[in-house]
Amino acid sequence: MTNQLKIQGLNDGRFKYNADGTILAHDHFRMEILLTEVSSGFDNADGSKVSFDHYKAMFGMLAMLKTLAHTYNKASFATFKKLKIHFIHGHGNVIRHWTMSLQSPGVFVMNKEQRVTVPIKFVEKDMQLLPFICFYKTLTIACEDTLLTLKQLKEEHKYALRSKDTESTLTLDILVDPMIIRLNEAKHASIVASEGPQSQPSSPSR
Repeated sequence: MTNQLKIQGLNDGRFKYNADGTILAHDHFRMEILLTEVSSGFDNADGSKVSFDHYKAMFGMLAMLKTLAHTYNKASFATFKKLKIHFIHGHGNVIRHWTMSLQSPGVFVMNKEQRVTVPIKFVEKDMQLLPFICFYKTLTIACEDTLLTLKQLKEEHKYALRSKDTESTLTLDILVDPMIIRLNEAKHASIVASEGPQSQPSSPSR
């Protein structure tokens, strides 16, 4: 997000995206593939904070996709469509895993992949600990898939640079061009309070 804001000329201290955590792809210029937000303390988040963090992360993910597209701009659009980046959102007593991908130019899909209740009672470990472990195992596999897609994008980009025919007018940084907005909590939290996280009926239950 910060990189994209700088490209727009918005590079003072007010225009920074401060996520609670990120995972970086070290073999890909330390670009972000996952961000996390924790909305207040455990079991203690109000709706406006949850909504704000959700939409803040949404714009952060759009910026992440834009940065990846700019870095490997000569890779194929077909491969880029396979790319998913990740958002882990903790609020209440549950952790939710969201992904974002590009379906066609200008059409981005943010989907809730899974959710899990945070286990806190030792007597319930048999029922709650295994789903918690499976949640993070599934997340790990999903991040590995993201890295594999990035590797393919990198190879395609390198091949295109070596090719004689590199003058394509429809590079990824043109095809992947979302609107990047840096939300301000003091200004926007009340605006998005009633527009909480939403997902399709087939997604894991809220």
